[in-house]
Amino acid sequence: MNDLHSARYQASRPWAKRVAQLFAQARQQEDACTQAAQLVQRELAQLASLYSINDTQRETEFVLAEAYGLFVRDGRRVYGCDTALAAALCHTRPLTALPAQLALPEGTFLLSLPGEQGDAAAYVTHRAADKRLDILLLTPDFAPAGVPCHQRMEAALTLGVHYPDSVSVPDSPALASWKPWLEGVFAVLAVLALPKVQQAAQWLPAPTPAEQQWLDSGNARDRQKARASLLKTGAQEVQRLQLPGLAPLPADGVRAGYWRTQASKDGDRLVWVPPRANG
Repeated sequence: MNDLHSARYQASRPWAKRVAQLFAQARQQEDACTQAAQLVQRELAQLASLYSINDTQRETEFVLAEAYGLFVRDGRRVYGCDTALAAALCHTRPLTALPAQLALPEGTFLLSLPGEQGDAAAYVTHRAADKRLDILLLTPDFAPAGVPCHQRMEAALTLGVHYPDSVSVPDSPALASWKPWLEGVFAVLAVLALPKVQQAAQWLPAPTPAEQQWLDSGNARDRQKARASLLKTGAQEVQRLQLPGLAPLPADGVRAGYWRTQASKDGDRLVWVPPRANG
């Protein structure tokens, strides 16, 4: 089952398909953003004639539409950690700063962030030329099935970060509920930029044997056609991040991992020291 936040948005917003089309067809990003905002404004105006919709809901819907549209335009890329890597990051001290060099995918992609009470998600737009990350963070309870979008006030947090820059999340009441998720976003971004990290594709839901054969053994063109066909049916490819040689952690007695910077000819780069068992 595809229960990613992108799929929930598509299922809960009647205008999602049209937003995707606008971003896929527009030549300029600015034009797509403008047209999507106008579309959402018209849809919300119709809903407002029947239901109560406040300004915060409107602003949130504009931000969601733009993030989803950019995600579609840039190839519907999703990244998440495998079980071992996610557990190791839970036992790693929060990242305090981003380095001057950050080898991340360009454009907009989605991060899936595991948690004890469900997965959160973050749309991340990376502009390498500006050394900037724009992040839209969404909580695990985003767009529950069967609840119309106009009946909910979605929890969403937006922020922009430059690198090199501090990413220490302050201890403030306003950010208390967001802090663990923000720290998770920066940790996964840092892992995604590590040169030794590997990616394993996983489809949600799993493809049929015939589709899997095309994905595994076809030529590049056939694989691209198979991927496009699966995406069209509502399936989603997730790149699971893995780190070879990561030792399993015991239930107790774990020495926390940490991040450090290391000088190189291209500038400081991040190095992750994974957690390990005591002794």
